[in-house]
Amino acid sequence: MNREPFDDRLSMELRSLVEDANPPPTLRPATGAVVRRLPRPLILMGSVAAAIAVLVALLVSGGSGTPNRQNVASEGGATTTSEAGQLLPVVGAPGSTTVPVSTSVPRHGTTTLPKVVGNPTTTTTPTRTLAGTDYPLGAYIYWQITPGPDGNVWAVSTVDVARITPTGSVTKFPFHPSAQYSGPDGITAGPDGNLWFTENGPGKIGRITPSGQITEYPAAVSFSIAAGSDGALWFASGQGIGRMTTSGTVKTFPTSGHPGSITRGPDGNVWFAEDISKIGRITPGGVVTEYSVEHAPSALTPGPDGNVWFYGSGGVGRITSAGQLKEFDAPDATYAWGSGITAAADGNLWFIDSPGHSAFRVTTAGVVTRFDVRAQDANQFSLAAGPGGSLWMTGSDGALKFSLPAT
Repeated sequence: MNREPFDDRLSMELRSLVEDANPPPTLRPATGAVVRRLPRPLILMGSVAAAIAVLVALLVSGGSGTPNRQNVASEGGATTTSEAGQLLPVVGAPGSTTVPVSTSVPRHGTTTLPKVVGNPTTTTTPTRTLAGTDYPLGAYIYWQITPGPDGNVWAVSTVDVARITPTGSVTKFPFHPSAQYSGPDGITAGPDGNLWFTENGPGKIGRITPSGQITEYPAAVSFSIAAGSDGALWFASGQGIGRMTTSGTVKTFPTSGHPGSITRGPDGNVWFAEDISKIGRITPGGVVTEYSVEHAPSALTPGPDGNVWFYGSGGVGRITSAGQLKEFDAPDATYAWGSGITAAADGNLWFIDSPGHSAFRVTTAGVVTRFDVRAQDANQFSLAAGPGGSLWMTGSDGALKFSLPAT
């Protein structure tokens, strides 16, 4: 071992101790002061003892030639070794996580409320398949289906409106000569006892009576339509929400994103999904409030519990009339698009995805169960509760009716 660096350090330490024991004149007391001094031999003996202590410390920590290392420990965590002069944070017990609150758009008079994320849901996959009946609807795609005021269900394509009786008898009422314009289209039961539907490409809203008489009104409409509590029709309109009276008068209210699905809420307001992962609420007077959600919503429906339920982007959730959110992960991460959700006669919510071959039941507590309704994946576009407690679905192969399971 090379001792020379160590001898130099020891010499310096001894010299410093001796100088401390015999202070320089500038630090000595003034002449005439009474000073009690320790005997000089005793001072020298103390200096030598201090030097020996320094020697032992240097042999233990400095003789190896490695950098000085420091151990830092924290209660509840592991010991972390750091380089000299560096204090590294130590991982302790997991802390609580604050979930981001819902955001809003101030220019619309928005409200910021906390968001509660639900725990993973309990999911079961029954071994049985729900019994269903298929009704072919022809070559065109029927994008949306809804129960009518006449006890039938009604579906709309880009060229006609189809009326389907509970036994599957189909009558079609054409309103456009071809499908050479963009879809999809929406349909809803109106406040006047008629059905109202959207024509995306031509920019029209149509009204059809239960007997099949059609009247059209010009409107900058994009997709979904719903009847409001104020006796008017509300619809998605580009980057805004439109309102049309039953006589055809239209007014539009701007939104932050592009609205898609729209529904009347249990609170008397209209709720809509936006393409920027937000859910919006608009009052009959046109005041818009928007809330950010984790699972980008693509389908909305009023729930049996007085909340609005939504599905999309691999999850399902509910939002209260005050904007309080609770979201649940979907039971399968492979879903492509949440295409439909509705409240059913059994007091639960049902939703579908596309492409897919299943329908999913979710309780108001967030428990999701999957039921197979097809043998293989197909496009599934819309879901609605029909007469007699049945559920109706439209897809690439027509309409499908199935009954709710007993358990």
